[in-house]
Amino acid sequence: MKSIASFCLFAFLLFTASEATAALEQASLPSQQQEEQLVPANLELTFTGPVDLARSTAVLFDAEGTALPTGKPFLSGPEGSIFKIPLDPAMAPGLYTVDWRVLSMDGRSAEGRYQFRVDP
Repeated sequence: MKSIASFCLFAFLLFTASEATAALEQASLPSQQQEEQLVPANLELTFTGPVDLARSTAVLFDAEGTALPTGKPFLSGPEGSIFKIPLDPAMAPGLYTVDWRVLSMDGRSAEGRYQFRVDP
């Protein structure tokens, strides 16, 4: 009986954590594998609620896995729900990866990775 109760509790916690993360992340821009002719001014991660800027991070990597410098992240949008990372307009053509982790103001977290390409 203890094992059934433990499994049910584990399943509930797993479902609740997945649901909270899904509710936090609404969309990310640029889209996965999106091809850009020009370097976007900012990477934008849009969420359903306010983001805790002090406890959120995003790291940009080039195709070789080298971390690249970005501008200081900032928030915009309704209630500070859009996490923006300024990019260098002189970025070379190539494939880039963004690893991000965001905390909401109510303590929920979400993280992910996506890629985009800058074409010549």
